[in-house]
Amino acid sequence: LPLIGLPCSGGTRMQEGTPAFVQMVRIGAALAAHRAAGLPYVVWMRNPTTGGVMATWASLGQVIWAEPGALAGFLGPRVYEAMYGDAFPEGVQVAENLASRGVIDEVVPLGSLRSRMIEVLSVLAPPRSRSADAAEHVDVPSSTDPDAWDSILTTRSERRPGIRELLTGVPHVPLYGTQEGESDPGILLAVARFGDQPCVVAAQDRHTQARVPFGPGGLRAVRRAIGLASDLDIPLVTVIDKIGRAHV
Repeated sequence: LPLIGLPCSGGTRMQEGTPAFVQMVRIGAALAAHRAAGLPYVVWMRNPTTGGVMATWASLGQVIWAEPGALAGFLGPRVYEAMYGDAFPEGVQVAENLASRGVIDEVVPLGSLRSRMIEVLSVLAPPRSRSADAAEHVDVPSSTDPDAWDSILTTRSERRPGIRELLTGVPHVPLYGTQEGESDPGILLAVARFGDQPCVVAAQDRHTQARVPFGPGGLRAVRRAIGLASDLDIPLVTVIDKIGRAHV
């Protein structure tokens, strides 16, 4: 079954004792086994999510959300101030800042949480098993299909469809960033469901890339998508849609 994490904790060792601190290693190992089985793990960080909880199971979700305004970080603000003699800059450890920097995927209010969890788990649900003798539908090219040159002209057209059009009407949940502090608005990441098949989507958005140059953060965001598809053992759909005419 999929797993949902709803962490809300400060320093585990200080609040619950050394045995609880050591237990976090076992929790991490259990999550690794769950992930190795190709099962989804979705996290919604509550306020606060700090310390060992943040460093282990709160940050291991394939999809990570947080409630608005949630404090989330390894060192709590009072610990940081005691260690370094200065306070954290305002808003550094707040969910909205983490979302803007690609550490978490989205800020999700409590009132929307139930419907969003249903949405993402429905998208990631395994495909229904098909009977062994079920006939597969195969599209047979007809004489009215465009020839190769027509296809080339279509890919070069400024009016060609992009990733936004591809996902129109398709159940999908957007992801954002690398989960390691990098993001690229020109790369669209999502988990989606085409028909009965869940998949991970990594796509260039040429309209956004016209304003924001493609950089290393985008490549690392795509690497996250590749790892996620591998973890969940589902297909990866990539869309190469560069600015200007496509080269064939």
